[in-house]
Amino acid sequence: MASPVVLTARGHPQVAASHAKTLEVTRDPDLTERGTCILGVDGRWDDTALLGLRGRQRITLRVGARTDELEATVSPGFLGGPSLVVRRGDDLADRTFAYAGTKGAAGLDRDLVAALRQPDAVLEVTLTPVGGEPPPGVLYVVGLPIGNHEDLTPRGRAVLVAVDVVLAEDTRRYRTLARDLGLTARDVRSHHLGNEAGAADALVEALAGGARVALVSDAGTPVVSDPGYPLVRRARQAGVTVRPVPGPSAPVVALSAAGIPADLVTFAGFLPRRAAARRAFLADLGRHPGALVVFEAPHRLAATLADLDTVLPGRELCVGRELTKIHEELAWTTTGDAAEALGAVEPRGEYTLVIGPAPAPAAPTGVDDDTVQRLVRALGDTVPTRTLADALATATGLSRRDAYRAVLALRDTDDDPAGDEGDPPEGGR
Repeated sequence: MASPVVLTARGHPQVAASHAKTLEVTRDPDLTERGTCILGVDGRWDDTALLGLRGRQRITLRVGARTDELEATVSPGFLGGPSLVVRRGDDLADRTFAYAGTKGAAGLDRDLVAALRQPDAVLEVTLTPVGGEPPPGVLYVVGLPIGNHEDLTPRGRAVLVAVDVVLAEDTRRYRTLARDLGLTARDVRSHHLGNEAGAADALVEALAGGARVALVSDAGTPVVSDPGYPLVRRARQAGVTVRPVPGPSAPVVALSAAGIPADLVTFAGFLPRRAAARRAFLADLGRHPGALVVFEAPHRLAATLADLDTVLPGRELCVGRELTKIHEELAWTTTGDAAEALGAVEPRGEYTLVIGPAPAPAAPTGVDDDTVQRLVRALGDTVPTRTLADALATATGLSRRDAYRAVLALRDTDDDPAGDEGDPPEGGR
């Protein structure tokens, strides 16, 4: 069984310990308000030692000669931090150190609480494993920077430092990123398209045993055109908690700067490599409404731009290269002009293409008199003028007002059996 872990904190005159469901020790040096759940301030502990704890713990509190005890289960979602919170409920939030506690602050020995309020009071907390199976761990799906290392979120950093294992698409790339960002390397294992299916069962077994695991890709968010789907699916099927840790994603980054409507978007990942398959894919993709986002490799960019001109002509196009990196470029053009506009640039790096929606068909600007005459004469005098005008507007694109006036010009309204009267209808279509 693991050795006990000991931490210390100072008491404080404002300690009230009146909260029935929660107790807490904090690294903050002071309390500015009455502490209903805080027992000690200026806490001193080793995060690494606490992160190594699993399962049920006996928590012994000591202030001088006064002691009290409770039990709680270490939360698999605990990532370290400025406070250690023990809850009586089943709260597995990242900020919770342990849950299912047998006591809250209000249930502690009151003499011990009084001792915490004395000058120079020191609280000693000893955590001793009491056995039993730990709860399942957590699989974190962590978004990494797609170029600029400063885009790693604070939460992403905290997860990568706290987990037991990091699954990386390329361990060398991840170790370089970790070194540049000053992250502890941790246990870094290779997890890529070639081995992910076979490794999933063993990883899920480790997660079921309480391991905390982070899944990362070379850049951006895992599973999105990157490895990870089999593991995430198997973990969910096994009842393991899967938590997304948001970060950069090339499709979203490109859409945000493309200036192309993004209220309806289809993301299709990497295009097929073979020309015929690529053109067929683009033709099918072009039937989707809204903007389209695809990835392309530099050595196929020229061929893809030519295919776009053929298959999806007349569309807006934003071509993003090396997004968020030092040589980031965004080119705004159309599918018809892209090959010429980008032809002089040597394709290098990774490309994200945002293709605009299909252009709306041009609305008719007018209609010749012969068309109106043929329609009116075909329907005869039995159809009311307003009904005929509505039909004409729908068929030709004229406004209702112009269609009404065109019908009146060809029909003697005094002889109209339907007896239409009044002004032309307001508005248009």
